[in-house]
Amino acid sequence: MGRVQPRPGEHLLLYPSQRGGGMKVLLVEDNPDHVELVRAALERVGASEVHVVGDVPSAKELMEKESVDLILLDLKLPKTDGFSLLSWVRGRSGLPVVVLTTSVHPQDMKVAYEQGATGYVVKPTRFEELVRTMDQVMRLWSPGG
Repeated sequence: MGRVQPRPGEHLLLYPSQRGGGMKVLLVEDNPDHVELVRAALERVGASEVHVVGDVPSAKELMEKESVDLILLDLKLPKTDGFSLLSWVRGRSGLPVVVLTTSVHPQDMKVAYEQGATGYVVKPTRFEELVRTMDQVMRLWSPGG
């Protein structure tokens, strides 16, 4: 199966990594159906790499070895919830993190932003909403800024 090219109007550049190429994304999600949908969306807009892990310890381990430009994070994960990863990322790298969760509770959204989230999208979501949120986050976020 070939790579799907972005359609006109899907102008998300997926901000080329400073290492060259398209955006490198870490998806922290334990639901295989959600993984496939998000991976397809990321490939559709030109992400060069999509790393997928299903829990927080695996995410931390991967981030020790690989550099990424953006994290998409589910809050409800096995072993420990996604909030702990938000705090860890904020304390270490300050990478942009878009929470991608089924939680519609205002308190979860409030805590996510307090812990360092740069975006919050409720699943299920339309492709366009996810892309728009990622685009806004990456336009506003700059390394060291």
